[in-house]
Amino acid sequence: ANPPTASPIGGTDMASDPSNKQRNYLAIAVQAVKRLERQMLLALDNGNIRDALHKAMELLTELRTSLLSPQNYYDLYMHATDVLRRLEAYVTDEDERGRISVVDLYESVQHAGTIVPRLYLLATVGSAYIKSKKAPTKDILFDLVELCRGVQHPMRGLFLRNYLSQVTRDKLPDAGSQYEGDGGDVKDAIEFVLQNFGEMNKLWVRMQHQGALRDLGKREQERRNLKQLVGTALVRLSEMEGVDMKMYSEVVLPKLLEVTVNCKDVIAQEYLMECIIQVFPDEYHLETLEAFLRSIAHLKSKVNVNNIVVSMMNRLSAFARSNPEKIPSDVDIFALFHRHCAAIIKAKSKMSLESILELQAALLNFSSKCYPEKLEYADHVLGFTADVLAKAGTTLDAKCTKIVKSLLTAPLETMQLAVLSLKNYHPLMEFMGFDDRRDLAIRMCGAVVNSGELLDTVEKVVTMFKFIGPTLKDQKDKKAEDGTKASEIKFRKEQELVARVFHLIQAEDTDTQYELYVKVRSVFGKGGTRRIKYTIPPLVFGTLALIERVVARIKSNPEEPTKIKPKKMFVFIHQILVSAYTNTYPETAVRLFLKSAAVADACGMESIAYEFMVQCFIAFEDEISDSREQAKAIALITAALEGFTGFSEENWETLVGKCCQHAAKLLKKEDKARAIVNCAHLFWPTSQAEEAKARRSDKKLLKLVQRSLKAANDCMKEQVELFVVILNKCLFFFERNVPTINLKYLQGLICLIEQHLPNLDENTPEDVATKAYYMNTLKYIRSKKASSDSMYAQLDIEEITST
Repeated sequence: ANPPTASPIGGTDMASDPSNKQRNYLAIAVQAVKRLERQMLLALDNGNIRDALHKAMELLTELRTSLLSPQNYYDLYMHATDVLRRLEAYVTDEDERGRISVVDLYESVQHAGTIVPRLYLLATVGSAYIKSKKAPTKDILFDLVELCRGVQHPMRGLFLRNYLSQVTRDKLPDAGSQYEGDGGDVKDAIEFVLQNFGEMNKLWVRMQHQGALRDLGKREQERRNLKQLVGTALVRLSEMEGVDMKMYSEVVLPKLLEVTVNCKDVIAQEYLMECIIQVFPDEYHLETLEAFLRSIAHLKSKVNVNNIVVSMMNRLSAFARSNPEKIPSDVDIFALFHRHCAAIIKAKSKMSLESILELQAALLNFSSKCYPEKLEYADHVLGFTADVLAKAGTTLDAKCTKIVKSLLTAPLETMQLAVLSLKNYHPLMEFMGFDDRRDLAIRMCGAVVNSGELLDTVEKVVTMFKFIGPTLKDQKDKKAEDGTKASEIKFRKEQELVARVFHLIQAEDTDTQYELYVKVRSVFGKGGTRRIKYTIPPLVFGTLALIERVVARIKSNPEEPTKIKPKKMFVFIHQILVSAYTNTYPETAVRLFLKSAAVADACGMESIAYEFMVQCFIAFEDEISDSREQAKAIALITAALEGFTGFSEENWETLVGKCCQHAAKLLKKEDKARAIVNCAHLFWPTSQAEEAKARRSDKKLLKLVQRSLKAANDCMKEQVELFVVILNKCLFFFERNVPTINLKYLQGLICLIEQHLPNLDENTPEDVATKAYYMNTLKYIRSKKASSDSMYAQLDIEEITST
């Protein structure tokens, strides 16, 4: 019968809400516990142990209630057991002082009338009895575990056995314990814990079958709330010093697996298998893996064995990553997992595709972490997964796609460039949509770049480009892009990553390197006009670097045979640039032509350098129409020509004339002025070589400066700024001893600037910057005069300047 304290509950003033009822039930019970606790403590203070035990019995009667939910019963249980711990401490202390006999007390509490309070008291006094060492520990332990069979109510019995487990936790005859020896050995301790665990599991399972069928879901939830009570028994086992590898494999694990399999309950089997995985050391799992996996086949058909196997593999994978040296070499753990995974998939014909993929993903993760050097393991998993998807014949949903992506991503983290040797990698990629394949290709590019491993063979390059195909050319299943800025940024970053991958294509042999570049060109050329903007420049620069290597190799060892000559490589670059690239990106093409001409000139190949300069001018004339881009291009051409040394006089004059002609034809006067004065450098090369000195012409230089001044004078804006620019150019030529640029000419320029200086508007940032530019120029001239520079000694600027 329920205790009297519970009977008043349920009056007409009670709220109808079940949660409110539960709170009221608990409040009344806790109030009774606290009242009786005070009375018990008063009796203990008075030394009246019998009265104290009587009050404890009344207090424990509250634990007989069936009205509380598991959560609320747990709160009541905690209040009651806190009181029992104080009682146990009192009994232990008084027994040591000889005021009471714990042996007599242990016998007397067995005659209590109500079984639940009796067994709680018995466990409490029994704990003190063990501590006194007046009887063998094992006798008391097995006596208590047997007596607890008297409570068969699932929830009350479960909490009772949990209390027994708690009070005896530090009193087991474990290895090295003070209770070992006459009190028993580690086998007795293990047997006690296993017996108690087995009974707790039975009680927990029995909760499933009590009550109406309509409340099944509620009971399952209540069971899940109480599962930790059962799991604590396994934690006790894992904490025992005497449970070593041998004891675990021979005694503990077989008993645990027996209890788990025999309970025939889905919830219990899933939870207990997970507990075994989590609470015991990884080294133990490695040695007993065969037995553990074998037991999975005997679980109930509705048990999610997939989660169990995946959990074990993930646990061992993490262990292998941090402790690779502890993986046993004499046992092929991967083969064990693979065999049992295949058996699980075969036995469960209705296993979902998602579950199968999760199993394979865990298996691949395990092989990547534990056996990174055995590529065949990873390749086998990928091939098996591809076969499963081929047989399924359905489009992958979002969850399956995510798992397949993780399957393909895992090898990249540990194998990096070695994934290129996995034959089943690319076939599995083909089961994903374009966006997912592209994301995976980007991750692969990032992994290869981060690893820094070189792509030094044709096979590696071809395979790599096959894997990252979605980033190299449009695919049939590609969706139309939305044209947003974010989409464009993503595309740009993707192609920049591809360009970084290209720079890893390096072979020690120059002929092999050229062969690799030919393969690359065939792929890049199919990428479309959007992609070649990013992929062609690195190919051109790579080939130019290769040419310099070949030339240096020929110079150092002329007799060494070289299959691919520099001329052929220049033709290769020429073919790349004169195709669609120049028409689409002429500004970049001009830069690439100039760089190619510079390398050809440095290699002493005048005709090839001249041809590149011709193509550069053709691109400028035919493709660049924007005036700003024309000005930039002319500036680049002028700078490049100034550095060339290998052209004949005829070719040099032709190119310089063409450059000056285009500079003079620029649309904007300010651009024309800057371009013409820059061209003046072409008639006074700074190089001291005889060829460069022969090209000097102070008259032509002066003529260009004069034309520049005229163009600047015709400008409606930037007039003063252009005059200052020309002044600085003339200072440069003056210091290089150009005869026509003398002190008188410099003074004239300064006077010209002074005349136009009042036209500047002090309120506009541009004019303020121009004036500061001019002031800095004057400061430079004054510093030269102050340093006793003989060249500037006769230049008097103080009378002609206003500042």
